[in-house]
Amino acid sequence: MKTEVALVHAPSIYDFRTRDIKLGPISDVIPSTPVFEMYPIGFISMLNSLIKEGYNARICNVASMMVSSNKFDPVKYLKDVESGIYGIDLHWLPHVNGALKIAKIIKDLHPESKVLLGGFSATYFANDIMKNYEYVDFILSGDLQENNIVKLAESIESSHDLNSVPDLIHRNGDKIVHNRPGKSSIDDVFLNYGILMKNSIKYHDIKGHLPYASWLENTEAMTVIEHGCSFNCAFCGGSNFAYKNNYNIVSPVYRKPEIIAEEISLVQEILGSPVFITGDINRAGEKFYSSLFREMKNRKMDLPLLTEFFIPPGKQYIDEFGKNFPDFTVEISPESSNEVIRNKNGRPYDNKSLENFIENSIAAGSKKVDVYFTIGMSEQTVDDVNKDLDYGEQLMKRFTKDKEKLYTFVSPLTPFIDPGSLIYEHPEDYGFTITAKTIGDYFNLLENGKVWTDFLNYYTKWMSVEQIAKATYESEIRMIKLRQSLGMLKDQDAEEIVKNITAYMHGDAYISNENKSSHLSYIEKDVEWSYKHKLTKESFLVSLYRSYNDIKKKL
Repeated sequence: MKTEVALVHAPSIYDFRTRDIKLGPISDVIPSTPVFEMYPIGFISMLNSLIKEGYNARICNVASMMVSSNKFDPVKYLKDVESGIYGIDLHWLPHVNGALKIAKIIKDLHPESKVLLGGFSATYFANDIMKNYEYVDFILSGDLQENNIVKLAESIESSHDLNSVPDLIHRNGDKIVHNRPGKSSIDDVFLNYGILMKNSIKYHDIKGHLPYASWLENTEAMTVIEHGCSFNCAFCGGSNFAYKNNYNIVSPVYRKPEIIAEEISLVQEILGSPVFITGDINRAGEKFYSSLFREMKNRKMDLPLLTEFFIPPGKQYIDEFGKNFPDFTVEISPESSNEVIRNKNGRPYDNKSLENFIENSIAAGSKKVDVYFTIGMSEQTVDDVNKDLDYGEQLMKRFTKDKEKLYTFVSPLTPFIDPGSLIYEHPEDYGFTITAKTIGDYFNLLENGKVWTDFLNYYTKWMSVEQIAKATYESEIRMIKLRQSLGMLKDQDAEEIVKNITAYMHGDAYISNENKSSHLSYIEKDVEWSYKHKLTKESFLVSLYRSYNDIKKKL
């Protein structure tokens, strides 16, 4: 069936299945694999907008299908997908290699169709891309493109003037044209997972619509409370600074609580799965969160919820959340145990506040608390990393009980410092050296790199690339041994993981997952926070399909 718009998600590195690459620990703290096969949540919202306006549209998660099967042929698949517009996300820069290669493949297969890029990185490098990659026809720049992608589809369908599409970057002969900014509204965002289910049946393409490769095994949904951010974490390309300078002059913009609650209600009705609420609800203010809690209670929400915090909330908020939604999990990223380093990098709170938050969360009934530390921060030395490990160990021993679990994670800033972030724009102020600047530089880092450290676009005044790598491996070994001592990992499993990391670290033979998704640290990711689901008609079908796939793999 031909569509007007196909939203295509590429792997980070197109030929990851055939190259001898040591992808390493670059995705240990997210649900997807090192191929970053999870497509942006905005795909679902744009799909919803297109279908609501009467257009045929679909999602093609090429990355996920490549991860799931070595037999999957992306060229044959894309040849069979007929569409007037192919929208490829280039949101986070690690996708530049796969996104541009998939764009070229699509243009060769369907020369009369239009290739569209969108997302933060496409916006930041728009002129570079339009000047050097002729097979990219358009870029939708900035954020909140739910309405503009509909206008682009209308323009292509009716052969109207492209200048009428807000935020569109296109060519007029040799000239690169930037259309006027649009007035897109946060109210255009709606994450309807029901559309994924219907589209999977309509196009006979379940795998193409899956959010990430393991979604069938660990089905989770997501909603967002805001676009933009009120914080300026120095390394983040979605920070307040980055947002206002590159993507939207207003940041953050909060969504209406009733719309968020309606999305979660649909998840409960359709999938019965846990929901990750992204964004710090507490930071939105008491009026916002009181309204959101009320709207959710009115809809009789009874799902496991994961919430994140940018700074520790007070006891009153945590108690109220736990009272309303007893099946919940929390996460927070202090980045460093050193309060000076933490503040320098955009996290303005002390360790006492962090520990009070953990204690209050457990007392309020949080099933699990995840605490994240980072290697490669401004002003951070190897000694500071070791102190983070000491502190993380103290937290786990203090707060992990029989029923409650506290997990600490340590991971490197990888693979890139985000373009548009404070560090990227002002590296000297933060003691960084940025080693890549153009879109071609980043494409080539991923094209030619053999080990994950080859991809890094930075080193700091305090830590070289080699020191970052060594600190990462040693941190993971220590975290595994800590989990073993606390009974979170069986002795045999822990010993095998440590042996594998040590071999990897020294360049010796190591066990690599068959689909290149080998996470060095964990047999099962601790970030997979809830397997609890409610039975619905749709979740029953998901379970059947999962069982079918399991049998198929065994055969």
